[in-house]
Amino acid sequence: MQKAKAKQAVRHARLLEQVNMEKMEAFRHQIYYCDPYTEMHAEHVGELMAGLATQMGLNSEEITLAYLVGLVHDVGKISVPAEVLTKTGRLSDEEFAIMRQHAEAGETLLLQVEGSQCVADIIRHHHERFDGRGYPDQMKGKEIPLYSRMLALCDTFDAMTTHRCYRKPVEIPSCLRELLRCRGGQFDPVLTDCFLAFLEERFGIVAVEEPKESAQAF
Repeated sequence: MQKAKAKQAVRHARLLEQVNMEKMEAFRHQIYYCDPYTEMHAEHVGELMAGLATQMGLNSEEITLAYLVGLVHDVGKISVPAEVLTKTGRLSDEEFAIMRQHAEAGETLLLQVEGSQCVADIIRHHHERFDGRGYPDQMKGKEIPLYSRMLALCDTFDAMTTHRCYRKPVEIPSCLRELLRCRGGQFDPVLTDCFLAFLEERFGIVAVEEPKESAQAF
C-alpha cells in the first residue's frame, strides 16, 4: 500500500512539476512577502529532502518528488497572521494553536492545484510523530506517509540550525544529538539513521549520543 501511494504521489508530482509550477511559485512568493525566512527555509528543506532521498536509494522521480514537497511543505503559513509568524518571543497557547493549523491549511491550498491529492496529503501530515503524538491526526509509525516522515527530519534539522527571529541557531553537533534522542519518538528510527548518514557525508560530523548518567551503586 505504501509503495502504491508513493508511485501515485510521484505521478502527481510530475503533473505538478510540468503543469502547475507557476502556481507553486506564486504560493512561495506569497510566503516570502509574509516572511522571507520561510521561503529560505523551504529551499533548504527541499535540498535536504533530495539528499535524504538519494541516501535512501530512491529513483530520480522520487528524488524530484522529495525536493518538491520540501519546497511547498510550509505553504499553509500563508494563512498564519504575520504577527504570529514573525513573533520574536514565545508563542502563547492561542498563537501556537493558530500556527499548528498551517499543515491543514497547506493541504487545502494544494488541493486547489490539479492532480495534487497525494502531495497535499504529505503536507498535511509532516508534523505527525512516529510515536503518534503529533498533529493534526495523531497518526503513528508507518501510517504516516513516507515523505511526511522524511519531512519531519529535514524540517527539524533546518529549523534548529538556522537563525530564527526568536533564537540563535543550534550548533550542528547538538542538533544531531537531538535527532538521536528523538529517534523512535518524534522520528522514524530507520529514516533517522539514513538522515544522519547523509549529514555525516555532507558535514563530516558523526552523531554521538549524550552519555547517560550511570545508576548509583549501593
